[in-house]
Amino acid sequence: MFAMKKMVFAITLATLPMVSSHAAEFSKPEIYGFISAGALKIDNQDLEAEAFEIELGLKGKAQVQDLNLLYQLEVDLASAANRADSGDPGKDGEDDIHVKEAVMRLPTQYGTFVLAARGTSGQWAQLYGPINHYEYNEPHAALNADGIFVQPDRTSGTFAWASPAVANTRLVMAAITLQEDNDEDADAASIRVVYNDGKLHLGAGTTLIQSEQLPAFTQDDLLLTALSAGYDFGNIQLGAVWEHSDNQPYPLAPDGSAESDSFGISANINLGKGFGMAVGYKEKDHEYDAADESVYMLKFEKQLDDQVKVWAETGQYDQADSNYALGVNLRF
Repeated sequence: MFAMKKMVFAITLATLPMVSSHAAEFSKPEIYGFISAGALKIDNQDLEAEAFEIELGLKGKAQVQDLNLLYQLEVDLASAANRADSGDPGKDGEDDIHVKEAVMRLPTQYGTFVLAARGTSGQWAQLYGPINHYEYNEPHAALNADGIFVQPDRTSGTFAWASPAVANTRLVMAAITLQEDNDEDADAASIRVVYNDGKLHLGAGTTLIQSEQLPAFTQDDLLLTALSAGYDFGNIQLGAVWEHSDNQPYPLAPDGSAESDSFGISANINLGKGFGMAVGYKEKDHEYDAADESVYMLKFEKQLDDQVKVWAETGQYDQADSNYALGVNLRF
């Protein structure tokens, strides 16, 4: 991971000249929140009231001369809210409150430098975003891990740099530290190129996760390659994503790892008068058939105003239990 060390060192050198003895001026921070809650029925489980997402955040800007340091802090309370029906009465939920975003960004003429103690994976957001049109069946581990895509949606200990846009194209590189005591300065790394002109999206990238961060039964580094495309026609947004996984941990394989190919397509449709729908399909073709999976997704929604939306959604899985959800989203 010598290249990652050099990248972190370069980021440090690039930002040092921007720091001076001038006092920072802090703008008034913005407090925001997002609540998504409703009813959830999963096959072979009871119908229940569910908090899908409960997020509270704070974001703002600190200015030093001509430089703007942007910060964001966000916590997720959904797991704590749902703990009461987990079957473990001895837990009241405090341990489930966790930091979702703890990020600082420094945009400059040389690109944007990012330091994230915890945050959304940029690789996930930018390459897999074109098919994430859903509420419950959005595949992230904290909500509904469907096992189709391998790329993590969260990251921690991240140093990243995004180049200035050239012809609507950016290059992004990141070094990620997952453990502090394993003699590795960077435990994972990612690189991607993304084109976006406001309508057409094209993206390609790779993620490498070292074997030390994977289960003990596998000795190989995990390498993920992803391609994505999307187009916004105005009332219809179409997206497609393909992912190839090399050396994905799999305990039943002789060497503890296997390959897989996953893809997804989705359409988000504005039906007018605040009504909308999304329809999509995802599939994983694993080296071992027992790990194959596919899902059809369908969502209907009604935007009541800029802050309130109601929706109904289902995910029909081939192997895993299918789900049915009704919800209300509130933003403030």
